[in-house]
Amino acid sequence: MNTQTGALLHQAHMTTIEALQSLDELLGNNKKAPAHDDLLGRKLKQLARILKSEVESHFGFEENHLFKVFVEQGETGIVTMLTHEHRSILPLALQVADLAVAAAETGFTDASWSEFKDAGAELVEREIFHIQKEEMGLLAAISAMVDPETDADLAETYRREVG
Repeated sequence: MNTQTGALLHQAHMTTIEALQSLDELLGNNKKAPAHDDLLGRKLKQLARILKSEVESHFGFEENHLFKVFVEQGETGIVTMLTHEHRSILPLALQVADLAVAAAETGFTDASWSEFKDAGAELVEREIFHIQKEEMGLLAAISAMVDPETDADLAETYRREVG
């Protein structure tokens, strides 16, 4: 059974993966800091917006609403694992987002590019692995454990709090 909540999370995951692929391409195509222009500035601002939404709103929804449903049913393993991953991804994603916002305005220095490249590569690896786990485990668990009424309530909360 597909759920509204699962569909919303899946849609957010696909948006995040697209942003991470774009980040990965930017990192892979540029040994040195790319030249600053309007297109790069727009890409960096969009990347920062998507990353912040993923780690602040999306993670917040899972931890403050969805995971409570699992814990109430005694399913603490998946909650513990995913929350631990959130804690390791959050500061890294915010670091990359902050570096992207700064570079969107003025471009990268050699030092900021090096920091962005290192943090960005680590973020791509961690976040894609995390999303794969959620796509394979969490979405199936939602289908199995969340009744239609709770699903509707969670989906409404997601739309209200995340967008």
